[in-house]
Amino acid sequence: MKKDWTDIHLLEIIKYQKQLEVLPPDDMEMARIEILSKMLVFIGKLSAEFSERYKRVYASRKRVYAEAYIRAAKNKAAEAELAIIDLREEEAESYGNMKRWTNAFESTKEEINALKYKIKISIEDGSSRGS
Repeated sequence: MKKDWTDIHLLEIIKYQKQLEVLPPDDMEMARIEILSKMLVFIGKLSAEFSERYKRVYASRKRVYAEAYIRAAKNKAAEAELAIIDLREEEAESYGNMKRWTNAFESTKEEINALKYKIKISIEDGSSRGS
């Protein structure tokens, strides 16, 4: 059986988030990028895990639907739909988790890119040089 690492990954993300919260908002772009990059690894792992879970529930729903449809003597579609009500709810929850972590991954990447751009601009205009 596959071990569930989601809690461990979530704790790592929380650890890095706490590190970000204590950094001053300005002039710490490199440190922020480093922390966000470490965090991104764990966000990516959670995103992948929840995508996999969603696909497993989706496959189960399709299988149960087909089995119920074949088994039903009449009202096949209605019987099949009734057989998968709980799976549809589980699928919706799995989809929400997948989207949440995929969005977190993308927004973290964008935040890293914005910080890199800010550093690039600072270097080009000379504002990163000490007075």
